[in-house]
Amino acid sequence: MANKKRMLGLIGFVGAGALALGLAGCAGGGNGDTDSGDTGGDDLTTVGFVAVGPEGGWRDANEQAIKDAFTQDAGFDLKYAPAASPTDQKSQLDAFATFVNDEVDVILLTATEASGWEDSLELAQEAEIPVILLDRGVDASDELYVTRIAPDNVNVAGTVGEWAVESFPEGANYFTLEGVPGLSVVNERNEGFEAVIEGKDGWNKIGAQTANWTADEGKSVIETVLRENPDLQFIFAQNDEMGIGAAAAVTAAGLTPGTDVKIATIDGTTPALEALAAGELSFVAQYNPFFGDLAVQAVNDALAGDDVEKTIIVEGETFNSPEAAQAAIEEGKGF
Repeated sequence: MANKKRMLGLIGFVGAGALALGLAGCAGGGNGDTDSGDTGGDDLTTVGFVAVGPEGGWRDANEQAIKDAFTQDAGFDLKYAPAASPTDQKSQLDAFATFVNDEVDVILLTATEASGWEDSLELAQEAEIPVILLDRGVDASDELYVTRIAPDNVNVAGTVGEWAVESFPEGANYFTLEGVPGLSVVNERNEGFEAVIEGKDGWNKIGAQTANWTADEGKSVIETVLRENPDLQFIFAQNDEMGIGAAAAVTAAGLTPGTDVKIATIDGTTPALEALAAGELSFVAQYNPFFGDLAVQAVNDALAGDDVEKTIIVEGETFNSPEAAQAAIEEGKGF
């Protein structure tokens, strides 16, 4: 395999706590958990995956797709390190430092938040360990990582905006349910949607609030919004779970989702497609989680010294009717 990198002075950066972490919590592989001390053989490429862990349907599908792609049969020894919680950056920083200290061949990173990664990325670069970002971007120079592989959040959210403008030609009173604050995905989805809505006559933003990607919080937030704004017409939910929660709140208020209040979501999970097929949602934009093959290609190219595009866009679809949703379900496009 590729020559292993050499690190000097890393112990001071990692700290005793991170070193104690080791890879005990980083069981890996798409073909079942493996002991992290097992190198898997000298002929395997060792890949450290600094992941988010359980967060919802999209994240589960995406991380499973990565595990399924980076198998030993494909030539990889994947070390999977999920965060202690979907917002726990410290556990990710510790796992990242451990991977550098253990001299893995490459690191895959899906960051719990965008800021705070520059020092870690610099250490990986000094160790000649390429880093590939999956899904979420980071607030650091793009010279510190090989590429970011993700659907285009700005474009995906823009499709929501375009559908909304077409569905409400005279404008609408709308509310945005946002994901976890501080994430690049949240900012990009706001940017894409607002770029389409901005300047259009009749569009009135009632407000925006995080619901932390969850259905329960989405329901709670919209219940409050509806009590204070009974003239609400449209909800943009930045993920499916929050949108499904919003639909439950609309129903609980004695209104009809899709008629009295339209709801558009992003991700394309099976529950969202089922809700669209039932008329409970009005529009679903797919944020395609299945890009394990693109990640494998990027890793192979990076280790071979080949040029890799700084941004690799994952293509997706949109679904704007119950019929389209039902067809997508039958074709297995949900997850």
